[in-house]
Amino acid sequence: MVRFLIAASSLAYAYTAQAANIFPTSPLIQLGNNTDIFFDSAVALEITDNLYSSATAVSATSWTFTPGLALEYGKDSSFAVNLTAKRGYVTYNKASLADLQDNRDSLSGNIRFDDGGPLSLTLDSSYKITARNDDLAQQGAGTTVPLGANLLRQSNYTHNFEAIYKLTEKIKVTLGYTNTYNHYLNPIKFDESVTTQINPPPAPANPGVKTSYNTNGLTELNTKTIPLEVSYQAFEKLSFGLKYQHDTSDYSPAPYYSKNTSTATPTLVTTIRPSASYPRQLIKDFYGLTAKGDPTGAGKLNVTAKIGYSTSQLDLAESTSNPSFSVNLQHTLTEKVNHSLSLSRDITASSTGGLTNSKSYTYTANFTAAEDLSFNLSATKSDVLAGTTAVNTMVYNFGADYKYNPHLSFNLGFNFTDSKIPSSPSGNFQASALTASAAFRY
Repeated sequence: MVRFLIAASSLAYAYTAQAANIFPTSPLIQLGNNTDIFFDSAVALEITDNLYSSATAVSATSWTFTPGLALEYGKDSSFAVNLTAKRGYVTYNKASLADLQDNRDSLSGNIRFDDGGPLSLTLDSSYKITARNDDLAQQGAGTTVPLGANLLRQSNYTHNFEAIYKLTEKIKVTLGYTNTYNHYLNPIKFDESVTTQINPPPAPANPGVKTSYNTNGLTELNTKTIPLEVSYQAFEKLSFGLKYQHDTSDYSPAPYYSKNTSTATPTLVTTIRPSASYPRQLIKDFYGLTAKGDPTGAGKLNVTAKIGYSTSQLDLAESTSNPSFSVNLQHTLTEKVNHSLSLSRDITASSTGGLTNSKSYTYTANFTAAEDLSFNLSATKSDVLAGTTAVNTMVYNFGADYKYNPHLSFNLGFNFTDSKIPSSPSGNFQASALTASAAFRY
């Protein structure tokens, strides 16, 4: 099997590389002088030893082919538009995982206006279908949701607007609006075994259908964010600011499926989740200082920081205040080596219906071996308190990127996750994943 994969990958590489050499440097389609349309596609192979990110590990190998189109209008003009549309086709190597094979759509759009005047506008919108458990597992959802039953499929929406107005050469005001929300998609159904069917004689056999119900206990979140910042360019390469941000998160129940959703016993089918704890709403306000730029002026250190405190109130409960910060430091060691350190702390709405208090620390290093070859590694430590459940997670990543030509690039990555729940060791898990991918844009 390994030899077959190596041979197939080599053949695909040789064919794609040969094809890339014969393609011209122009886009797939050009409309006038301002509009380009590209064929934007990728293929990826992933091998993991813990597909569901749960204590009971299930290994899997998957292939994902993602064809797509990208449109660029007015790339170098004051008004620019970028649109992309992709669909990923996912297949697995095991017959037992056939129900996980699906199509995952991804749409995104960006509109930018900047004519050099005092006002600039940006509008972004995206829609993406995902099927993963690792993000929820690292938030402690595995203690209330059977993550090992299936991959959680959901559609994710993000809409963002930002307006920047320069009052003077040194003072500018930034006002934004962001709306993010998710919907859990219907769990994948599978045939019911003969031993569980109920058929009064002499009715013929009717296996029926059962449904994986691991969306029970989850919450869909609709968050609206309004940030307002006034910044001052204190130095040539460094600015400071005052920031206020208002967040509102509305909770709603995810699709609910009872344990017995068999068509052989239709009277027991339940698709309406008890709503005693809904609706719920989290209101949060942030007040703080910001800094952005190079404090040394030498061009080797870049700082992006937001430091302050936030007040949060869930439903009619008493509001609480906590420190909140997000700091990113990027430093260039040499022409070939740069590294960064990111620190963050915040309180957000939880996917299980409560609050999540999270702290995260990430170190990243990048090495540019050649003009077309680079390596990167990172380590992330996260401490999450979801309600009363603490989750401590370490994530390590290593990757290599090779750019064959302007059209074709390759990536090899390895990821290792070690997540522990001190109060519930049965929810601990480790997961490793090796990913090889190729991206083609013409």
